[in-house]
Amino acid sequence: MPSIWEDGLTKLQDFGETVNLSGYLKNETAYRFKEPRSFTKMRNIVYLKGRYAINDTFEIGASAWAYVDSVYQFYDYDTITARAEREDLQPLNFVEGLQEEKDSSVATFRELYLDVLGDNYDMRFGKQFIVWGVLTGVRIVDEINPMDFRELILPDLIDYRIPLWSAKLDYYGESTNYEMIFIPELKFHKPAPSGSEWELLQTVPGTTYPQNYKLENSEWGFRVQKTIFDTDLTFSYFYTWDDFPVVFRHILIDQPDTTGINPFTPRYTRIHILGSTFQRPFFGQVIKGEFAYVKDKFFGLGIVDRDHDGYIDNLGELRRDHIRWGLGLDFNLWKTDFSPGIMQWIILNYDNALIQDEFDTSFNLFVRHPMPEDNAVFTLLAIILFNQKEVYLKPKVTFDVTGHFQVSAGFDLFYGQRSQLGVAARAGRATDIVAIDQHFQFIGNFRDNDRLFLEFKYTF
Repeated sequence: MPSIWEDGLTKLQDFGETVNLSGYLKNETAYRFKEPRSFTKMRNIVYLKGRYAINDTFEIGASAWAYVDSVYQFYDYDTITARAEREDLQPLNFVEGLQEEKDSSVATFRELYLDVLGDNYDMRFGKQFIVWGVLTGVRIVDEINPMDFRELILPDLIDYRIPLWSAKLDYYGESTNYEMIFIPELKFHKPAPSGSEWELLQTVPGTTYPQNYKLENSEWGFRVQKTIFDTDLTFSYFYTWDDFPVVFRHILIDQPDTTGINPFTPRYTRIHILGSTFQRPFFGQVIKGEFAYVKDKFFGLGIVDRDHDGYIDNLGELRRDHIRWGLGLDFNLWKTDFSPGIMQWIILNYDNALIQDEFDTSFNLFVRHPMPEDNAVFTLLAIILFNQKEVYLKPKVTFDVTGHFQVSAGFDLFYGQRSQLGVAARAGRATDIVAIDQHFQFIGNFRDNDRLFLEFKYTF
């Protein structure tokens, strides 16, 4: 008869066979080498992921992380953000009145779900990520999980996705697979902390949010996958909310509004996304693409008053359908993996008064070169926005010190012009306001944030 210790050891071994645990400890440190020079990040992260098989039908999955950025304990907030240096066109009282919102400490579940496994179907209920795209670092069809812009687009894609409480059903037919999703939880893109070095788009005061966990406000969609002539094809439909609010504006053009009523009425709006993706071998390489027809999206208008009533037309917004498409190729040359891709937005029934261009084109390139003699891998991410004439580069080298410990070093480099919107103060004097040319930029706004980063990661 086994002793109580032997019985306990047996149960522990049985539990170990049904539980799969993994995770990592990581430090991310960044140093801005443009004036004012400063360490801008010293983030320490703990990440855990696990699965528990209850039986052959039910499994529980979860992942969680916690992190704290200790850079604020060593450096002044304004030095980290370089705000006093960057806002030299603004009145001093404007600079002093800005918020100081830090990247606060986080401890949260990233995933928490129940899997139901059948002979020809899988169901997943809970907090999860749902990915529909096939292109590297590009969101065309893949618009299900919103994004956290706390550090712009610099983290790995999975790290800046926001998980959602969702239900997903996958049914596997003889030649065709079907997927259905239902999302009752509503979350939208999260901007960077107000006043931080990555601040760009912020929540507009007075924004109207749709009610959460209400049936008619839920998001839902379906996807069909089939392989034809060695080509993996998908067709999808997603009824969702635009993750950016539409800022409707009832404002006078030639004179100030003295009514005291807020002329801005931002709210979230519904859109339809009809999508398709494909992947297929191509002379030993892989060619892939995505296409989406997006219906009912609003685009901002410039200063236009065609009906001569003194107000911006159409509350400053026009509803237009648009097309998004992307094409990529994965190939190997000189023992190096290359993944170039091109993406374009096309606004249909275009109006010349719209702020966004009719055709908006970008180019992505991901390069991966193993260096086995040094136990290292070199990678390069390049993003080029042609319309804005902007470039982002991220060269990185990762060294495998041991089977579990990695050290990485690289740069985040930004090229382009800053946005120019509204008015500016000459030489920082609030009494000397001048008009400026209007243009909106993205990457160029962070041209002075070039930085060196180091990462230390221990996996288990």
